[in-house]
Amino acid sequence: MKKALVTGASQGIGQAIAIRLAKLGCDVVVHYHENRADAESVAETIRQIGPKAYVLQADLQDTAQAIQLGEQAWAVAGTLDILVNNAGVSYKKHFLDVTEADFEQFNAVNFRSTTFLTQTVARNMVKHAIAGNIWTITSVNGIRPGLGLSLYGATKGALEILMKGVAMELGPHNIRVNTVAVGAIQTDINRAVWENPALLQDVNEGIPAGRLGQPDEIAAVLVDLIGSGTYMTGSTITIDGGLLLMRGYGKPKPYETGQ
Repeated sequence: MKKALVTGASQGIGQAIAIRLAKLGCDVVVHYHENRADAESVAETIRQIGPKAYVLQADLQDTAQAIQLGEQAWAVAGTLDILVNNAGVSYKKHFLDVTEADFEQFNAVNFRSTTFLTQTVARNMVKHAIAGNIWTITSVNGIRPGLGLSLYGATKGALEILMKGVAMELGPHNIRVNTVAVGAIQTDINRAVWENPALLQDVNEGIPAGRLGQPDEIAAVLVDLIGSGTYMTGSTITIDGGLLLMRGYGKPKPYETGQ
C-alpha cells in the first residue's frame, strides 16, 4: 500500500487530494496548520474509506517545522511514496504596498518551506530506494502575473522552476516530480470572490469555462496521474478552465494609497 503526505490537507484542494488518494488505496498523512478539528475530520473520512490516516501539525512559516514534518510523516507512516506540496498562502496586495513582512510570509510558506520539506522527503526516498512521486500545487499566476498578485506569483513561479530542476536531479533515482498550475478554484482563500455576485461575474467572464473550478476537479487529475504510473516528470499540468487563454479579470489602474 502506498503512503502519502499531503500538506494543507484540512480543507480545499488538499482535502480533496487526500480523500482521492485514500480512494486509490493510499495511507495518508494529513498535515494542517491551525484547524485540527478539520484535519481530524479528513482523517476519519480516510479511515472510513479503508486506508490508515495520520494527522500532523506544522507551521510552514518556520523552515525547521517543515523539515520536522517530513521526518515525522516518514516515521509515522513507515515510509512515503508520494508527497503533495499543497499548502500555501495567497492574498492580493498592490506591489507598492508590499512590506518585508509580506515578502517573508510568501517566501517562507510558498517557497522556502516547500523546498526543504521536499528535500527532506526526497532524501529519504533516495536512501530507501523508493520510486517516488512528488507533486506541487502552483498557480497560473506563477506563469502569468495577476493584478495584486505579483509577489504571490513570483513564489509560485519560483516553485515551477525549482521543481523542474528537481525532476532532472531525481530522475536517476526513479522519482518523478511534477506541478499542477491551478486557476481560480472555489476555496476559502477566495471566498470574498465567490460570495460577491458582481465580483464573481467579473471573474467568470475572464474564464472560458465560465465558472470557478472545484477542489475535486484538481484532485481527480492529480490522483489519476499518480495512479497511472505515467511516464511523466518535470511537467506542468494546467487546470484553469481556460483562464490563461484569455485576459483573466481586472484592468490595471493608477495606484491609490490603501487600495
